[in-house]
Amino acid sequence: MDQDYYQQSNLSQRMPDGTILPRRLSTDARDKRSLESFSPAKLKDWRFGVPLIVIVISLNLVWWRLPLLHTQDLEGELTWSLAPLFGYTVTIAAGMALMITQNFRSLLSYLFFAISILFTFNSLIQARREIWLLLLILAAFFIAIQQLWLGLQNILGLILLSFLATFTIPIAIFYSENNYLTQKFILQLLPMLFAFFFYFTPVIMPNPDGRKLSLLSIGLFWAALLSHHVGATTIVIFILSIFAFVLQFVKARIGNWQNMIYVLLLALSMLLVYQ
Repeated sequence: MDQDYYQQSNLSQRMPDGTILPRRLSTDARDKRSLESFSPAKLKDWRFGVPLIVIVISLNLVWWRLPLLHTQDLEGELTWSLAPLFGYTVTIAAGMALMITQNFRSLLSYLFFAISILFTFNSLIQARREIWLLLLILAAFFIAIQQLWLGLQNILGLILLSFLATFTIPIAIFYSENNYLTQKFILQLLPMLFAFFFYFTPVIMPNPDGRKLSLLSIGLFWAALLSHHVGATTIVIFILSIFAFVLQFVKARIGNWQNMIYVLLLALSMLLVYQ
């Protein structure tokens, strides 16, 4: 379908490697993402497995670290009630990894999103209706963002992803363990919110508009970071975020590994923020 689309386009200008230049005034998501050098990798190819494993582990570190730290501070204990949630986070992260490494066109990701939805029907999760609904919305969003006709691969989709990824799973983990939420915990999620907004800007919008938006998103991330904590680790996080910003301009040389690096930098930043 994508090949037919480009063959029918009246585009004569191409990059040196033969890639068709996108139409600047086009609203079609395929035009916005055509400069990316994503190459399909087979299931047994190490280029497929390595990004998948790194992204799954990184996202789970981001989601689980703060809730577990707060639970420990409140002298709470980890119980088996978190097992269904862990299954959910692993499968939803695997679906995200497939989605963002396959240019938001991964059919296999739907399988993992469907499995994650099945985990929400566990009685331990369904007993808390609000948590069940939040987790369902997150899985449904990742299915919806891959539908080009919905037009979510833009700043709207980026904002929705940032809020949903921040205020669904961490809240579900904390609430499942403690049966309540604290204002302190919710406020401490703000650096994570703006971190998702910054590090996923080039993932959702890998085009000139996204690079312009990164100037705003990195400023918001730094402001949230400085309001949360200032220390030696803050300088390290600044360096990581600057590296992520510069990385947007060398995508053609990295290809499939690009988005994996963004998620890894997100995880490293959150590990330094929440100690």
